[in-house]
Amino acid sequence: MKESFEEKDWTLLQSAVHKMIPSFSIMGIGADFENMAKKVQEYANTQQQTNEILDLVLALEKVCLQACKELTEEFNRIKNTNK
Repeated sequence: MKESFEEKDWTLLQSAVHKMIPSFSIMGIGADFENMAKKVQEYANTQQQTNEILDLVLALEKVCLQACKELTEEFNRIKNTNK
């Protein structure tokens, strides 16, 4: 997502964000981040580069990295419990 934004590949950015949105509710990520993703998708669709889009992309990247970290920790906890 971030790379697509930096390269101004609006089609790939829109596609990446579109694929992320359903995962938010599954992962327990709040609706506010889903709304951010929808804004990024809208900006990519209209090919608008506003100051806001970078902030949204960075916020989404941060929450996704945090979710990955938490999943890894939980996976390791479960794996170690079952030994």
